[in-house]
Order: sequence, then structure tokens, then C-alpha cells
Amino acid sequence: MKLLHHDCERGIYALVVEIESPSLIRLKGKDVSISPGIYVYVGSAKGPGGVRARVSRHVRKAKKVKWHIDLVTTLPQARVLGAFCAETDEPECVLVPPLESLGFEHVVKGFGSSDCTRGCTSHFLRWTKSGGVDGVLLEAFRLAGLRGKVLELKPV
Repeated sequence: MKLLHHDCERGIYALVVEIESPSLIRLKGKDVSISPGIYVYVGSAKGPGGVRARVSRHVRKAKKVKWHIDLVTTLPQARVLGAFCAETDEPECVLVPPLESLGFEHVVKGFGSSDCTRGCTSHFLRWTKSGGVDGVLLEAFRLAGLRGKVLELKPV
């Protein structure tokens, strides 16, 4: 996948990832099993390059593992399906309660939230209901008081 177009310079984003088969990642010295399904990782990109640079990095398979989400996006059985963003100074944590209320569930305690100051269980959640997540994610942004935008990704 390649990021084609975006309307967010700096802010927060939600990355939609599909895990196609049972997977195992090593997190904090422990093996963690991840079931097949649709997942959302919420992050922030407020430094140089902003959202464009961060999401472009996430969609690449070949990269040095730097963040927890890299453990997932580098898996052969994982693929990024899409991404959403909002320009804001708020931390990505503002999306977690709306995602929980809309049916997303935490999978791995502490995943992606090791620097969280708001006490989030994680920043990596699994979609537990049937149907697509696009409208649900836009609703989560709305519930967080943000104007969510779809990032245009293209397969490469």
C-alpha cells in the first residue's frame, strides 16, 4: 500500500489492519497470540513529516521495528486496509473510549500505549462485530469531537 492523498498535516490517526491467519508476536519478552480479524491501531504524528510520513511508514512491510505496531504490520499475514486521521493537538487517547463504546475490544494490554498518560488499556483494538469499520471509525472521531478524514491508500 502507498499513501496517495491526505488532508492531515499533524494530528492523530487510526490504522486499519487485517490479520489473515493466527499470528504470534513477541512483546516485552513474551509471545502474544493474535487471532485473525480486523484491528485498529491509534497513533499520533505531530513531528516532522506528520501523518503522511507516519502512515506511509506503517504501510511499508520492510522497516526496522521501532513501535509495537511494527510487530504487526511486518507480519506476512497482515495487511493495512486503510487509515483515517484528524488534525488536532489532542493525544490519540481521545479515540480509545469512543472505539470501546462502538464495539472494539482491547487485545493486548499495553500494546501501543506504553507512553500513554491517560491510562488507556491499549491503543490496539479488535473489531468484534460484523460489517465494515469505515463508518464506525468516522463515528469514533465524531464522538471524540474531531473531524475524521479518510486517507487515500493505493496498493503497490
